[in-house]
Amino acid sequence: MIKFFRNLRQRPLSENKFSKYLLYAIGEIVLVIIGILIALQINNKNEQRKTENKIVSILKEVQHDLGLDIQKSDELIAYYKTKDSIINLIQTDKLTYDDYKNDHLNALRNAIMNAFHMKIHANGYANLIENVDNVPKKLEAVIEPLHEIYIYNKYEIDKFDNRLDFITDRVMDGLAKSKDWYYRLNRPQLEDEMIDFFLNDPYYKNDVALYQNAGWENLASYHVMQFRENAINAYKQIKALVESNEPLPDFIPHNLVDLTTEQLKEYVGTYKVVEIEGFNGQFPDMNYKIQIQDNDLIGVMNGNLEDIDLFYFETADKIFGQTDIYFKGEFIRDSTNEITSLIIMKFGTRVHLNKL
Repeated sequence: MIKFFRNLRQRPLSENKFSKYLLYAIGEIVLVIIGILIALQINNKNEQRKTENKIVSILKEVQHDLGLDIQKSDELIAYYKTKDSIINLIQTDKLTYDDYKNDHLNALRNAIMNAFHMKIHANGYANLIENVDNVPKKLEAVIEPLHEIYIYNKYEIDKFDNRLDFITDRVMDGLAKSKDWYYRLNRPQLEDEMIDFFLNDPYYKNDVALYQNAGWENLASYHVMQFRENAINAYKQIKALVESNEPLPDFIPHNLVDLTTEQLKEYVGTYKVVEIEGFNGQFPDMNYKIQIQDNDLIGVMNGNLEDIDLFYFETADKIFGQTDIYFKGEFIRDSTNEITSLIIMKFGTRVHLNKL
């Protein structure tokens, strides 16, 4: 190509045709500019691809962190739910002398003397924030949900984590200073004076109430469940954004059987609450509306959009939840195979509903 233009250039010069030479010279310049522009475009695309690959790698790191914390949140919720069961027995005076005497696993005596700590993994998020100006537009959608998790949710979890540490430390320090038997507390069998304290001391029961408020009522059943739901949604969103073909891990709630939209329509409808086990009376105004959202089923109690149950199918008629790890349900059919009712277990309470 260069030799061709050189020959063309020499011909007009020899023929003393300057205008033609100038035209060919301009042609050469244009070709050089086009070549430079093409090279720059290729280079820019390569840089964009490198940047996008880096951000995708960071998002996968964030996803890995979310996976670790989702599993840890399940452990924490289970831990404080067990604690809450023990605390309810303490608060309602249902524990006896013999219960404490046979407390071989130390579960009763240590009811409020230890805590489960959840330290959220935030390295991936910190790395993302350092590179946030380079996030491609198509990946920006996940940034706000991650802010919610790592700023608001983390703040609330850390706050109640510290609150529980304060309560447990104060209880143990108080016992160490006021009870001469404190150093013998972890021996296999409790002494009568110890049992009398756990059964009857009103200030100890006040501390139990404080622990329950910080542990189950705030940390586990509200803030950690909120974190868990947000983390699960972000995990799935990252999977979609980076176009990963890897299957969802077991700790991420998802359908174990796949139903078509037509099949899901069979479950849609309004269900009337007819019985809440453990409660007497009628429930005329309590309705549970099941509808389809993004090819999944959701349940809304009394139209409260702040309390939506997103659930999945274990079998064709058995469901489990995303928000509440203890949410379970089963649709009941009549002899004609029509769905007539639903039984759900929500926050530890069994609810019976009839389909209207």
